Amino acid sequence: MTPDPASWSREELLAALVERDRVIAALLAEVEQLKRRVGMDSSNSSMPPSSDGPAARAKRGRKPKKRSPRPRGGQAGHEGHALAWRSDPGQITIITPQACAGCGYRLADLRGKVAARVQVFDTPPVKLQVTEYRMVKVTCPACRRTTRAATPAGMAGPCCYGPNVRAATALLACAGHMSIERAADLMGVLLDAPVSTGFTGGLVKRVASRLAAFETALKNALRAAPVLHHDETPARVAADDEDRLLYVYTARAGRLVWFGAADNRGHDALDGFGILPGYRGTLVRDDYTGYAKYDKDLAAVQLCCAHLLRSLRGIGELDADGSRVQRCWTEPVMSALTDAKAAVAKARADGFSVVDAEVLDGLRARYDEAVAWGIATNAHRDWPNGRHPGYILARRPQTRATQVWRFTVDFAVPFTNNPCEQPQRMVKLQMKIGGCWRSVRTAARYCLIRSYLGTARNHGIHPLDALRDALSGNSWMPPQNA
Repeated sequence: MTPDPASWSREELLAALVERDRVIAALLAEVEQLKRRVGMDSSNSSMPPSSDGPAARAKRGRKPKKRSPRPRGGQAGHEGHALAWRSDPGQITIITPQACAGCGYRLADLRGKVAARVQVFDTPPVKLQVTEYRMVKVTCPACRRTTRAATPAGMAGPCCYGPNVRAATALLACAGHMSIERAADLMGVLLDAPVSTGFTGGLVKRVASRLAAFETALKNALRAAPVLHHDETPARVAADDEDRLLYVYTARAGRLVWFGAADNRGHDALDGFGILPGYRGTLVRDDYTGYAKYDKDLAAVQLCCAHLLRSLRGIGELDADGSRVQRCWTEPVMSALTDAKAAVAKARADGFSVVDAEVLDGLRARYDEAVAWGIATNAHRDWPNGRHPGYILARRPQTRATQVWRFTVDFAVPFTNNPCEQPQRMVKLQMKIGGCWRSVRTAARYCLIRSYLGTARNHGIHPLDALRDALSGNSWMPPQNA
């Protein structure tokens, strides 16, 4: 039976009030934690955009967008990609009017002048062409020895597909974001080459098996780059009738891009790939603790400011309607960083290699003051599981300020890690279509081929040419000074 408060002593009432306040504070903190967890998406946390649900996408759509001062459409100086008029068309067709538009008089047999011209760019209907090679043998009149002509390179068996069919099949299977079955089907529909799924899957394995030298050269070039981007993203692998996590790692430096897959997120994978150990340049990365091991050997570190801005936005969204407990410090930090980015862009456009010292000092003062305010605001704020996330976040830009502001003193270092994150979208697209990989080995095979095709394309090499070279055993190699 619940005791009657009317019979309590003054001390008991005070103790009950203290306990009630404690419970209310704990419940409010838990509600705040749950609201934060429910509201997290790619716009206010480190979660990838692929994890966003319909509610997150709808929220993004409701946010007012800042209007760009530039007009819509192609900008001044933009190089267009429309079809260009050809002076040497492969075929010319003359179209003559059959009858007069006024009286109906027959005009088909009369001569006239060309009044207008249009050019149509199209491909002819595709028909698989069969070439028979006949290797002749000849008896030498001097020594009577018979010599037979060698079979052309790449021929396997009495009947086989040629290098163009093999390259096109491999391209669809490796870069078309489709299943092996779908790639084989499209080869028959589009190119009149009804290949089998076994042939298609075998080509993928064959391409990957011939890229070992390319991968070694690519990693050497990445390790020699002055600025290196690195990131990782989760994926799925099906094994033993259940899905497990694997991680796809990405490294990028300019036109060089590398992907790798591992079943763990840690030093075993990072060391095993052989890119970060011994790297001496500037590493652009997020704040994942696994990278900290390599900091001692690096010239510098640039933390991705886009990650930091998203995290600051997420903490700011903890404020109740009308309050500015968190936004009073998160918004000034965000403003200081975006203004610093604009200052770097202006200095670069004006031909300078550094930001004006007075301007930079002012930006840093705004940043430091706001971060200090965030620490003071959240140092003693309740949170169910230890420190308030606002305090944890505010401590990061304070202790890592040098790594956050590196882009302002070295213009070769970008503001974000987007150059490394953008190629990962293709991995997520592959996951959306296929759902998962069947093993870490098949994921690693996909990553290696994507590395080859992506880097080759960035250097102006057509994917079909790159695959033909790989299948012929003469893989394209990246320049070491790329």
